[in-house]
Amino acid sequence: MLAGFFAVRSGATGASVSWHEGLLWGLAGFAVFTLAPGLGLPPELPGVPSAPLLSRQIWWLAAVLATSGGLALIVFRRTVPAAISGVILLTLPHLIGAPEIANIETNVPSSLMHQFVTAVTVTSLVFWTLLGGLTSAVFARFDRGATLRT
Repeated sequence: MLAGFFAVRSGATGASVSWHEGLLWGLAGFAVFTLAPGLGLPPELPGVPSAPLLSRQIWWLAAVLATSGGLALIVFRRTVPAAISGVILLTLPHLIGAPEIANIETNVPSSLMHQFVTAVTVTSLVFWTLLGGLTSAVFARFDRGATLRT
C-alpha cells in the first residue's frame, strides 16, 4: 500500500519520494494501525479474558478508519474546518469507547501484561518506521531507474 501511495504521489507531483517522507508515512501507519486502536484496545496476552471478538474487531476497524480519515483531513486539506473535522474523527472512537467486559479475573500478573503491551507497541513502532523508510528508498531507486530508461 505504501508503494502505491508513493506511486500516486510521484505521478501527481513528478517529485521523487524522500526517505524522510517515507518515514513520516511509516509513523502515520504506526499511529493508524497500532497507537490509536491500542489506546482503546491494548494488545492482550493469550488466555486473558476480553470482550467478544466481533465487537472488538468492529471497534478496531472503526478506530483505524477514523484515525486515517482524521489524519488525512489534517495533513492534506490544511484548512481550519478540515483540521477540526480531523480532530473530531481522531477522538470519536475513543469517545464512544472500546468494548469491555465487566470484571477481569486472571492469574496473569499485571506487570507481565504491561511488559507485553510495551513490547508489542515498540516492535510495531520499529516495524512501521523501517517499512516507511525502506519502502520509500526502494521506490525512489526503482522510480529513478524507470525515469532514466524513458
